[in-house]
Amino acid sequence: MKVCDVYETAEISDLPINPAKAAGALGIKTVSYNSMTEYFDIKKDILYSRSADGFAFKTENRFVIAVNENSCGERKRRFTIAHELGHCVLGHACKLTDFRFPTAAEEHAADKFAADFLAPLPVLILCGTESAEEIKKICGISGQAAEIRYRELVRMRRSNFLMFNDNRKIADMFSEFIERYRAVMNR
Repeated sequence: MKVCDVYETAEISDLPINPAKAAGALGIKTVSYNSMTEYFDIKKDILYSRSADGFAFKTENRFVIAVNENSCGERKRRFTIAHELGHCVLGHACKLTDFRFPTAAEEHAADKFAADFLAPLPVLILCGTESAEEIKKICGISGQAAEIRYRELVRMRRSNFLMFNDNRKIADMFSEFIERYRAVMNR
């Protein structure tokens, strides 16, 4: 499943994106580590050994994203949920009882998914975004993530990015948001 498919299924057309709400629209439950310890009778140290921030798994034919509610701020937590959502939609999550650590390639793919999902470059370009700080504010992501996205945005801006079907589709889905944002910024 691609990012544009997730937007479509979850009916996402505005920034910032709520990744937990998007996960819910896909039938993926998001739970805290505290809930995990109660519901699955797992000790927190076992959860922390899997990941300090969060992880995804499958149980009873349903994906679940577990997030450490105490490990990081809101922006990092949103990225963690989007990253774990990436593991789910990309098919990396496994049963809780068969837990394995994701490969480096799977981690990279989930990071890319999260960045593309939370800060869609076609939308940011069409909004006329001019800085990493602006991306941070629009998308609700960390400064570090916004810096990376801004560098990618500058590279993409040089290409004919709308010639790719997925980019056109994303631009169309967010067209009302883009129009509203540009109207506010041009006042």
